[in-house]
Amino acid sequence: MASYHTRSFSFPSNSHPVSEQLDQQLNRLRSSQAASTSSLSSKLSGLNDLYKCVEEFLQLPQNQKTVSQSQQVLDGSLRLLDICSTSRDVLALTKESIQDIQSVLRRRSSGELDITKEVAAYLKTRKSSKKTIKKCLKDINAVDKTNESIAIESMLKDVQALTVEVFNSMLSYIGGSQKSSWSFSKLVGQKSETEAATSFDAVDAILVKKMNVDMSQLVNLESEIQEIDEVLESLFRHLVKTRSTLLNVLSY
Repeated sequence: MASYHTRSFSFPSNSHPVSEQLDQQLNRLRSSQAASTSSLSSKLSGLNDLYKCVEEFLQLPQNQKTVSQSQQVLDGSLRLLDICSTSRDVLALTKESIQDIQSVLRRRSSGELDITKEVAAYLKTRKSSKKTIKKCLKDINAVDKTNESIAIESMLKDVQALTVEVFNSMLSYIGGSQKSSWSFSKLVGQKSETEAATSFDAVDAILVKKMNVDMSQLVNLESEIQEIDEVLESLFRHLVKTRSTLLNVLSY
């Protein structure tokens, strides 16, 4: 169950179309976040669309006057920007390690069969990534989610709260199994590699058990990382633009 508070904003009947569009995007993304069939990329794409509306929303003079009093919204924007950036760093490191393993596997014809070094580097990267993600999941709760504010500020806080929910889903997916000992023995004992909770878990499990590496799984995970990162790159730009607008408004 999502932890944010859903609201229906009662704007005047003659309210600006951008306000109505933002409210519609919020409701659409809430539905996507609640649906178990919605993919991570779909949710992140929904965030992209949401922040496009936020940018237009913040350009309205009447909204800028209200937002100029909200330091909490500005602080929240910085935390979300940091989490988005950190997530991209984690994905980049994981992708690099996967490519190193693939590179060795492609050179099998020349007799280079040992991927022990590359697997160890991958697992080390994943262990470090899990620690980073665990910290992000803890820090993300610091984003303000209070409700005692007027409609315009409440809408922006709802945007941030919903962003928190999607980022939580993303970090949990990328982090995969968060075993304290970072051992996948129990995971593999309960599920086959193809049934692991996420694509990240599936590859982790195979490499931890030193099983025969399926190149197709590495390629699929690399492709998935690329897809997620492309959406995050666009979202990062929107978050930067939103924060820049908030800084400009608060400096008036």
